[in-house]
Amino acid sequence: METTKEYPKRKGLKSGVRTEFTVIGNVKPGHQQALREAIKRRAADPRRREDAKKFGTIHEARVTLIDNDTRLLFCSSFDGTWDKYIDDFAVADNAVSQSFAEFWSHVEGYPGITDPSVKDWLTAHQYEATAYDSSYPEPTVKQIWKALELQHAFQQVLDTPEAEQALQHPALKPLLDQAAT
Repeated sequence: METTKEYPKRKGLKSGVRTEFTVIGNVKPGHQQALREAIKRRAADPRRREDAKKFGTIHEARVTLIDNDTRLLFCSSFDGTWDKYIDDFAVADNAVSQSFAEFWSHVEGYPGITDPSVKDWLTAHQYEATAYDSSYPEPTVKQIWKALELQHAFQQVLDTPEAEQALQHPALKPLLDQAAT
């Protein structure tokens, strides 16, 4: 994407289609316990994986309190542009966006995900990695989910005795060889 006033160059190193994202903010005094509880609630939420799948661009995310619970550290990697990633938090209606908003509401100066100044705030609190690499830099989150679904479906076929005759077709040999490893 071309750098413009609407989409300026943003921090975050790339590895293939993935971009790293690290933000650190100062926790509001007296908010440490509430923030810790919000983090624990999110970690225990059974919807978190399905919501991340709906979000569709987050490879992984980590959130932790650091420096004796005085600062919040958020790290993730995502597909697409920085601006689209942040915009998705503002418009998505799921637990991923709600958690992001709740975590940062306990941080000094955070304007809110829908506030027009949020990108400036995040940029001011963002740290770019010195180095960043991914073991699988090319597939997007959506491609990975599709591959996992395909693997699951193929395993169901392999586990179905009625499919044995169809699996003898020579065109399936490469798939069967791969499944055997």
